[in-house]
Amino acid sequence: MRSIRTYVSAIQAAYPALPIISAQLHTTDGQFNVIIFVNDDLVFRFPRSHHVAEAYAGQAELLRFLATRLPLPIPVPVYESAPGTPWEQRFLGYQRIAGEPLYTETLVALHKEADLDALAAQLATFLRTLHCIPTDNLPLRLAIGDTSAAWEELYQGIRTQLFAHMRPDAQQWASTHFAAGRALFQAQEVQPVLRHGDFGSSNILYDPHIQRIAGILDFESAGLGDPATDVAALSCYGEAFFARCLQYYPEMHSLLARAALYCGTFALQEAYYGLRDGNQEAFASGIAAYQ
Repeated sequence: MRSIRTYVSAIQAAYPALPIISAQLHTTDGQFNVIIFVNDDLVFRFPRSHHVAEAYAGQAELLRFLATRLPLPIPVPVYESAPGTPWEQRFLGYQRIAGEPLYTETLVALHKEADLDALAAQLATFLRTLHCIPTDNLPLRLAIGDTSAAWEELYQGIRTQLFAHMRPDAQQWASTHFAAGRALFQAQEVQPVLRHGDFGSSNILYDPHIQRIAGILDFESAGLGDPATDVAALSCYGEAFFARCLQYYPEMHSLLARAALYCGTFALQEAYYGLRDGNQEAFASGIAAYQ
């Protein structure tokens, strides 16, 4: 990892009028990005690989479009590296959204029905709103993901890159799981919508003082695709909470079969992309259950 001075220098070179009083490396998150807190109220993210860097410009445009259309705060880029900047020095910067990740343990510790219902309403309504945004209104052309071809490509990547690190029974499980997904894709037609793509707990900010959602982060996987990917992530909070969410987004019922298949790939994806991008921590975390 490069030194924090390298990142600060890149910001100052692009925005010399921005006073940088403090800069702190955020070390607990960022599988695909290096996160820097500047002056306590700004967040800058730098790509860990050129794969991530290539998407920055499109992400900034999409975030600015979504900011006025979603019911919860999201990052809105205020600072952006100039076109043509070497990928290692590219960045996006935005106002920090105060809050902490809504981990499952935090949710389990809540006992008031009204608070749990309010959180379920916030999250389900956010997803429903996002998924219902007309795709012909988008400010940029987005590729369609979560297709049968993408499913097969993911399996081939996992088979060639991860199987050497997995137990034989884990290899067999993965092959069977992806075969089941292949069959479901053939049986069900997926209608692409605008989906978040990484709706995990670390990207859902929670305000413990008012016990409400403060904002949603990390739209770098956002694009056109299967809404079941977001449903899969939301279902990781457990059956009881997910049942509350269904009251506010009942259309999720029809997505549960595909959501279950996506759930089974989350750890393998973490390991696969961690290996691809040289992120040993993400690789180790994702592959642990399969070794």
